[in-house]
Amino acid sequence: AAMSDAILDAARDVFEEYGARRANVDDVARAAGISRSTLYRRFPNKESLLAAVIDRETSAFLDELDRVAKDLPPQEAVIECFVRGMAMMREIPVLGRLAQTEPEMIMGVPGRGPSVLDHSDRVARTLRRSGARMPDDELHVVAELLLRLASTFLLDPGGRLDVNDPDAVRDYAKRY
Repeated sequence: AAMSDAILDAARDVFEEYGARRANVDDVARAAGISRSTLYRRFPNKESLLAAVIDRETSAFLDELDRVAKDLPPQEAVIECFVRGMAMMREIPVLGRLAQTEPEMIMGVPGRGPSVLDHSDRVARTLRRSGARMPDDELHVVAELLLRLASTFLLDPGGRLDVNDPDAVRDYAKRY
């Protein structure tokens, strides 16, 4: 597990610096201090490595949102998670880098690794724990909509909302 974490840390840094298309496995192996063959034993190709990095970073992102939502009522949980999520988009630069260089990796293209939208069930569970009372099918639609909305800010942070101003983000979330 420690070896895989070291590889994924190195891969995250390489993908962040070069983007997924320009990054290569040799750079990742060198950054991790391992041979190419050791890397290939764990991750058979660059795509599987990239998918693992995106999955790990997205999972950490959702774990943090789950922590933020704990003990908050549903509406407050959505607002505070939106605020924290906008901040984390700056704190997890590899997601922003990939959104710029390979947006299909973030939005999900069939056969191209995990999509942020694949994680809507986790968002639905977080909302349910916060006390959301709507039926499961509706809750999953709401969770997917929230993820779709958030991913658009990742893909194109420009617009009327200053995503770097937490107070503006909170006001936006409360109002809309």
